[in-house]
Amino acid sequence: MKSVKLDDFEVERFMNITRNLHHEKPHQYEQVRIKDNGIVFILYNSKKLVYNENPQTVDLLSLIVNKKRTLCNKKQKTPNNSACNIQSYTYTIGSDETGKGEWFGPLVVCAVCTSQSENHKLQQLGVKDSKKLSLNQIIDLYHKIEKLGIKHEIIALKPFSYNKLYAKFKKDKKNLNHMLAYLHSKCITNLLKQLNTHDVVIIIDKFDSKKMNEYLKIDPEIKVIQESNGERYTPVATSSIIAKYHYEKILKEIEKRYNINTKKTKIEDIDKNILDKVAKTHFKNVQKYLK
Repeated sequence: MKSVKLDDFEVERFMNITRNLHHEKPHQYEQVRIKDNGIVFILYNSKKLVYNENPQTVDLLSLIVNKKRTLCNKKQKTPNNSACNIQSYTYTIGSDETGKGEWFGPLVVCAVCTSQSENHKLQQLGVKDSKKLSLNQIIDLYHKIEKLGIKHEIIALKPFSYNKLYAKFKKDKKNLNHMLAYLHSKCITNLLKQLNTHDVVIIIDKFDSKKMNEYLKIDPEIKVIQESNGERYTPVATSSIIAKYHYEKILKEIEKRYNINTKKTKIEDIDKNILDKVAKTHFKNVQKYLK
């Protein structure tokens, strides 16, 4: 299934051209639902039109959509948020995580929901991948993002909680990617519950598409994009900044409480009795030390 955002004139043309096709009862948030001999159209209240790639459907669509515009294509990619299949949605949800590759400190997963106008404001602030920012820049941007009131969901697992959850997944013969998919899905679905529309596209910084699809149980009509370097999209970059801010904040709390500097202290210098409270114990260097 593909989609395109219609303008008022195109909606009117759509209504006229499809009036003799078989109409089904619209679902929630839908204005029109058509299924007729392989032709499928779903028009949402937001004016987003979802359609199948049946040749007859495409022929009808060419009569509806302004020929000067390009229909959104899943393979189209352009820098930042300029891909048409991103701009054609009312909301964009982006998710990212920080801390999965560090043996010390927490794991923080964050998902952000933005409108197109909020994306523009975030771009003006200078939001970009947190890996390209200094810690001071991250702190400054985080507070500016907070002032904008951007919808977001965070799951921050301190090492003790992380280790318990990881052990649970391992017991079920699952790995870290299963756990990440579960956490990302939880943040994303919590955001979706706050929206009164399905006119949203979800962008996830790709780590394991198969496992993500296994855990993300949402309406199949909602578009999900999993891309490497997903931080090029403003909502994902915003998630990376929020996640990194909370990661550093929690890490500082851990270091203060246990009187250690995880970035300078060797693992052998940490008391084994507190290791599960400061470190991710399934990491090979931690396992080696614990033996």
